[in-house]
Amino acid sequence: MTIEPRNRDLITVKLVSGTLLAILSFLLLQTQGFAQDEDLAKELRMELDEIRNAYETRIDQLEARIKELETKSTESAATPAPAPKQAPAKPNRSTSPSMQAAASSNVDDERDDPTDEDLSHELAQQTRESFRSNTETRELSRRPDVEKALNERIEDVLNNYIDITGYFRAGYGRGDNGGPQRAFGLPGVSKYRLGNETENYGELAFSKTFFQPGAFSLSNPSGGISGPVAQMNARMSFFNPYDNYGSANDTEIALPELWASVGNVIPGRPDAKFWAGSRFYRRHDIHINDYYFWDMSGGGAGIEDFELGAGKLAFAWIGDGAESAIYDRVGTPDPLNIAGFSKTNFDLRYYDWALLGGKGEVGLTYSIADSGVDSAGVKAENSEGFALSLVRTKEGFYDPESIHKTSLQVATGPAKTFTSGFDTFTDATGTYIRPDPNESWRFRATDHWVVKPWECVSLGTAFVYQYTDFGSDLPEQHWLSGGVRPIWHFNEWASLAFEGGFDWISNSPNGNSGSLGKITIAPQVALGDQFFSRPVLRAFITYAFWNDGMQGTVGGPDYLNETSGLSWGVQMESWW
Repeated sequence: MTIEPRNRDLITVKLVSGTLLAILSFLLLQTQGFAQDEDLAKELRMELDEIRNAYETRIDQLEARIKELETKSTESAATPAPAPKQAPAKPNRSTSPSMQAAASSNVDDERDDPTDEDLSHELAQQTRESFRSNTETRELSRRPDVEKALNERIEDVLNNYIDITGYFRAGYGRGDNGGPQRAFGLPGVSKYRLGNETENYGELAFSKTFFQPGAFSLSNPSGGISGPVAQMNARMSFFNPYDNYGSANDTEIALPELWASVGNVIPGRPDAKFWAGSRFYRRHDIHINDYYFWDMSGGGAGIEDFELGAGKLAFAWIGDGAESAIYDRVGTPDPLNIAGFSKTNFDLRYYDWALLGGKGEVGLTYSIADSGVDSAGVKAENSEGFALSLVRTKEGFYDPESIHKTSLQVATGPAKTFTSGFDTFTDATGTYIRPDPNESWRFRATDHWVVKPWECVSLGTAFVYQYTDFGSDLPEQHWLSGGVRPIWHFNEWASLAFEGGFDWISNSPNGNSGSLGKITIAPQVALGDQFFSRPVLRAFITYAFWNDGMQGTVGGPDYLNETSGLSWGVQMESWW
């Protein structure tokens, strides 16, 4: 019988170890038989144990090495000669893409006889990721490779029981007029956020994924998870403004998300999920001015991630309810005389299809707004309308965190908010729901970038143009906004951020037209040298200026008679 070279090391080690053990045993017996010194016998026994342990360890290492070589030899024998590249075979539709990816990533483990626990852990992680939102800037900026160590540690502590994510910002600022820091922004539109956020705010989200018994069995013929998979989500939010810092009476705690979904229940469409509850629904935003230009979040139910052709389909019934005095014109509402309002939306989406080198998402929404009756028997006009939205998103085109997102939207009636809720109007007496007559309409275009064009510079931008015809003889309105936030990275943790933003509106709710500019400089310390590196600690100084037409509407009571303002402070911001 021929002994293969790869087994000779093992045989040699076994022979040598056996010989040494025999010699040492003989010496030990001789010592026990003739030596009178018991200490010498104990010393020899300890030496014998050390040699035995060392050689047993070496034998185990060689056996593992031989097994690895045999596995590679089997792979080489089973692999045919190289052939011309062919199109990949179509995946098994009985298993979701996420589950197929999990099974593929475990091929090497299967050769080493993985346990059910090993495979189930990987499949469970892939499945949880399939439930994750993929539209918001914070979600797009997540780097699983960077977060892997933290995720593994959390999984060890929680034993895969629950996933925890969150967003927090906190700090403090002052204004040059002696009061607390005030936000500088035009009424009714978003503001640029760096050095211009005047509250402590946080979100803490919990999700729990449920599987049926035997879902991860290695005997499952599909190679993936068998049976339905469910996930339950809950999110708490915390809000505390600087003008009443640390007061429990002025701290708002809410539950903006509480919903559940069930997937892997439609044959041939395992990624499709049914959901119900209250949730953030496929939101799209611009980071530097915190503007959610397409946000149908609310309560309802629907189905999403249904594969259809080159993309995925989603349909949702989402609504909102509120109370308000009935507003017709400036100065007419009675803030103490309120009525109920409700809004129902039917939202149809088609997304994740190829569009100009990125991914496209198109949505059609039908909205119905109804009004109750106030104490005087007055009822606002009921209305209905449609919204059409198109978003193109391209990720990772220049660096791992690069994002380019462009949108076009047009809508009529109550659908023109591009949200599940209502347009509102604020004057000196309060905030009111603005009726949306059928003839009202809106057009909106947005564009924003996040990119790192040089090793030491990262960049975020924002652009918004919006035209609104409110109907009911109210004046039409234009809104134009543009901003940029460059960050100079001195090294992997120190940076200097600038942000400049400009907003202009015609015919604001108070009847005036006006503009506002804001400039911020902020030295930062962050965990990395990317635009979205978090946590980040920053100090800042912000200067804002606005024209006479906006006097009394910017900066709150401290700036009623001013057309400029200065603020400074510190802030922490983080998400995971």
